[in-house]
Amino acid sequence: MLNNRSLSACSWEELFSYENVERISYLYLVPLICVPGSLAAVLSAIVFAKLRHSSLEVLLCGLSLFDVVLLTSSIMIYPSMHQCSTIHEPSERHKSYVCHFFWKVTVFIFPLSLVAQAGSVWTYVAVTVDRFIAVSFPIKRRVWSTRSNSLSVLVIITVVCTLFKLPSFFEVRLDANGEVVPTELRKNEFYIEFYLFYLYVAFIQLIPWAIIIILNAFIIHKVRLAYRAHELMCHNSGKSSKREDAERKVTVMATVMTMIFIICNIPPGVNYLVDRYSKTEVYRQRIPLSNVLVCVNSASNMMIYCLFNIRFRRAAMKLLGCPGIISTRQGSVVTRLTNDGNGTLRSRVATFENLHSRSPEGPTPC
Repeated sequence: MLNNRSLSACSWEELFSYENVERISYLYLVPLICVPGSLAAVLSAIVFAKLRHSSLEVLLCGLSLFDVVLLTSSIMIYPSMHQCSTIHEPSERHKSYVCHFFWKVTVFIFPLSLVAQAGSVWTYVAVTVDRFIAVSFPIKRRVWSTRSNSLSVLVIITVVCTLFKLPSFFEVRLDANGEVVPTELRKNEFYIEFYLFYLYVAFIQLIPWAIIIILNAFIIHKVRLAYRAHELMCHNSGKSSKREDAERKVTVMATVMTMIFIICNIPPGVNYLVDRYSKTEVYRQRIPLSNVLVCVNSASNMMIYCLFNIRFRRAAMKLLGCPGIISTRQGSVVTRLTNDGNGTLRSRVATFENLHSRSPEGPTPC
């Protein structure tokens, strides 16, 4: 019995060892999440670029582009990094194509992924502010939350985040053997203390997270009141506004997105604090697992769009090659997506009976 228990304890300890968790995370989970996630992010960016009906859709297009960069960078960096780390002999590393690929990619792609990470954080803030304006200032929203303003916000976010992460491009370099090594900047104690810790925590964590959490608390409260008023109006009049109902669903979608973002990014935030103040290594498995969570956050956005946004769902199906008529019957109504010639998708509604009378075979199911 004791031997069986000892073997069981050893097997569990081996299963959850840092080496095994890192191997599973970087060689299997990251590609499994990031490859379909990056394709979904590309599709989301194209769909929102074609829709571009509202300020929120412009912001979500920008967020999808940041997700593409982040997920693609993860695919290129983490599997090759793990494979290279398993080669311990310097002479073997210098002969390895995987190591040379990782070293060359790290010099440029890793800083680019940091820019995308910062950009996605502040785009989530912009999405939260957009929804806060929509529920708190519905009249002024038409002036404040415009497509042009959202595009300007995305440009500002991209420029500011690029400037903020610009020093990251000078942290590492390739030596004479082609191996990546830290520069003098990366070894500077003041740079590590002030920029890599305090500025990162303030600019990427404390300030954006505080804005997101506080504004989402107001948004959730407003949405709850709106749903109560909606139920009361439907009970009294028997009618409901489809426009207001769709607006509420979009607000709920944005709130769910930001909450998942906070949940998935708490572990990486904790890692920074642990690595900074802990003098001993504390549960090193948290590092690869936290990186996987960041990938999950970026890869899951399209599922949230499809779940809450029927217009996105229809446009995505059309873009994937489904027939022109995408049936979402509510009673006898069918929605047809058309193109106005300028690349913008428009929706046209007709009765199912009329469509059936035009085509003897009826509408083609998607």
